[in-house]
Amino acid sequence: MLDAWLKRLETQHPKAMDLGLDRLRKVWLALGAPSPGAKVVTVAGTNGKGSAVSTLRAIALAQGLRVGDTTSPHLHRFNERIQLQGVPASDGQIVEAFERIEAARGSLTLTYFETAILAAFLIMADAALDLAILEVGLGGRLDAVNIIDADLALLTPVDLDHQTWLGSTREAIGLEKAGVFRAGRPVIIADPNPPTSVLERVAALGCPSARWGLDFGVRALVDGSEAFVMGFERPLAWPLSAPLPVASPSFLGALQAWAALGYPLTEAVLASALAMTPPPGRQEWRTLEGQALLFDVAHNPHAAAFLAERLESPLDLAVFGCYADKDAEGMFHALAPKVQRWLFVSTPGPRGQAGETLAARLSSLCDAAGQPFDVLPSLSAEALKGTLVASRAQGLKRVGFLGSFSVASAAETALLPNGTGAGC
Repeated sequence: MLDAWLKRLETQHPKAMDLGLDRLRKVWLALGAPSPGAKVVTVAGTNGKGSAVSTLRAIALAQGLRVGDTTSPHLHRFNERIQLQGVPASDGQIVEAFERIEAARGSLTLTYFETAILAAFLIMADAALDLAILEVGLGGRLDAVNIIDADLALLTPVDLDHQTWLGSTREAIGLEKAGVFRAGRPVIIADPNPPTSVLERVAALGCPSARWGLDFGVRALVDGSEAFVMGFERPLAWPLSAPLPVASPSFLGALQAWAALGYPLTEAVLASALAMTPPPGRQEWRTLEGQALLFDVAHNPHAAAFLAERLESPLDLAVFGCYADKDAEGMFHALAPKVQRWLFVSTPGPRGQAGETLAARLSSLCDAAGQPFDVLPSLSAEALKGTLVASRAQGLKRVGFLGSFSVASAAETALLPNGTGAGC
């Protein structure tokens, strides 16, 4: 039944950009203005939002709180967008929420994403959560989650992405993302170089704030480095002997947010955060018949650069696809030092582009880098399995599936024994 509902939503209320919160707020009020949790954190930014959400969730679960979160997009199943206690919402919970929304909206139209967010609010409200974590889907000021006045805003690194809707500079994009800040409420800035527009918004609203590099971050020591978090009762610092589970701004920003919410920052909290499992599709390595397979959804140059930095040795092959409105050239430049050869693949949907088109965009860059390339005709299971068999026959040991949620999702589904679902 959930699949039927999702198809209906895509048909009646497509995933179109219809910026503005008036329609959504009216339906939310008609539903009784459901509050997702006793305390609410909104997570905005360009990269690292999902990692910050996962870190906060891991801490809250380890400390015995009832916690829920909503993120987007999903990797395999829609249910992944709404989690309670780290478990995706059931089909029944989602369908019931959709039915309530349908009854409440009357003649008002809602986009696919708006419907998903309202469903998350309803399911979270029914669960009586201690802490709700809301990931912004696009921008911040006009994003659906912004109808909720969060107790705290966490801003992960800001970079160029979705310029058509958010602006062509980091300053413009930062101002849009700062739209989730609320007067007098804490803001955690986990961007090492925040746009001036963000800092000015914090000052204008009188928000207590903590900043990367000043209140939390990573600093050099004589014999290495250490991570530190200010806390609001006492500081916490520890030597770094291995990479953190996720990007350090997201990880340490989540710890700082935890403290800013009034929870104690202790060694036990740190231990639970360090033991967390990164969200799926973020530097996710699997071994299959002697090959190391990487699945990663980095879909802009900043995220691709972070991925390249974390790769200890080059990929023998990168199966790469991205949407037409993405900066494919920027992602290529970031990844090229860690890729030996490329296989360009088509991405689906109205924003997708053919693998041949992507190859035409990047062929001169491949030639200049001395990296051969080819085109995979589709993301079908048959094509992906054939690619892996051929790469194995050629002795390629490290293969990555990169650039888009749709690429990572299709590859995991086709290639891994427990791969399930379809990409978003």
